[in-house]
Amino acid sequence: MARKELSPYAPDVWIRQLNRTYPNLWTDLRKVYAEPEKILNSKSGGVSLIKNVPDWCIMPTLFPFLLITNRYGESYYLTHMDEMMTIGSMYVWRASKGIYRFAPEIYEALISQPLTGNLPTDCLYHLPEWAVYIETPGLFYERHPMKGFIAHLDYNLFSRNVDLQFAMFLDGCDQPKMVALPFGEGSLLDAMNRVDQVDDLFMGKRDNRYIGSREEYRKTFSSMLQLLLYLCSEEPDMPQIEHPQKRRTFSGGVRSPKEPQVWDVGVRVSNAIRNYKNHERSAEKEMPSVQGAHSSPRPHVRAAHWHTFWVGPRSAKFPDRKPIIRWLPPIPIGMDWKKELPTNIHMVLES
Repeated sequence: MARKELSPYAPDVWIRQLNRTYPNLWTDLRKVYAEPEKILNSKSGGVSLIKNVPDWCIMPTLFPFLLITNRYGESYYLTHMDEMMTIGSMYVWRASKGIYRFAPEIYEALISQPLTGNLPTDCLYHLPEWAVYIETPGLFYERHPMKGFIAHLDYNLFSRNVDLQFAMFLDGCDQPKMVALPFGEGSLLDAMNRVDQVDDLFMGKRDNRYIGSREEYRKTFSSMLQLLLYLCSEEPDMPQIEHPQKRRTFSGGVRSPKEPQVWDVGVRVSNAIRNYKNHERSAEKEMPSVQGAHSSPRPHVRAAHWHTFWVGPRSAKFPDRKPIIRWLPPIPIGMDWKKELPTNIHMVLES
C-alpha cells in the first residue's frame, strides 16, 4: 500500500509537530474543556469562568495552558510559553481546516487599500468558520515572508473581553507567531492603536523594538484585516461554506475533518478585473475620447465603507425617523462579475 501523502499546509505541519510533543493533546483538551472541574478547583472560580465562555468560542486560547501546566507542572510554562500559545488556535482551526486562497487580482486590491477608521469590530463576527487560514503571498512580518495566517475570535480569560487572535506562519520560523488584537470599544483602527499603546507602555518608544518599522507592522495587519473583512462580507465571491457549528456535539466539541478543504475566493471578480486590464489599452485606442462626454467608471474594487440611510416616515422626526449606518464590504464597481465566468454551484438534495 502506498504511503499516504501528508498535508503540506503550514497549520497541518505545525499540528503534526504538536502531536509529537504532546500525545493525545486534542482528545484531552476536548474532554477536559467539557469537564473543567477535572483540573480546576471548583472553589477557585475557574470552573464558573470556563462555563460562562460565550457559545461562539469553542475554546479560549488560554485554556490549553491549564491542561499543559496540570500535566507537566507550572515551571513548564516558563520555557514553553510561545509554543503553548499556539495550541488554542490550532484546536479551533482543526474544527474545520479551511484554507482560503484569494485570486490574485482581488487579493492585490484588498491588501493595497487602506484600513479606514470607521469599520466596526462587529464585522468580524461573521467569519465563515470559527477559524480561517488565509494564504498570503507577498506579505511580510518581521521581515519574514508570510505563508499565511490563522485568524479567529477569542475570549480572553484574563480581560474577559473579545480578541482577534492571529497565528502567522513565516518562512524561517519554527513555529507560528501569535498576536492578539483586543477589540474593546470603537473601530478596528482603534484596536490597532491600542496594540501600539500597550507596546509603548511595556517596551517604550524605542526604534529598535521592531524588526522593521511600525508602519510595516500596521500595513501587514491592515492587509490581513482587509482579507478577513471580505470573508465576512454579505456576498463574498466564494463557494457556500457550511459552518462547523452544524457539526457540534452535545458536549460542545467538534470532530476534526481528516483533510483540509481549499476554498477559492474572488475567482469571478478577479476574472472581470483581469479581462478589463487585458482589453483596456486596445479599447482606449479604438474609442477616441469625446470632449465633455460622461464615461462610465472603470471597473475596480471600491474600498469598504459606511453607508448611512434613514428609516421611518419622511414626515416623522427622531426617534420615529432616524439614521442607520450599514457597513458595505469591498465590492466590484463597473463590472457585472456575477454574470461572468463560472457560477458557484451548490448541490441541493431533494427532501
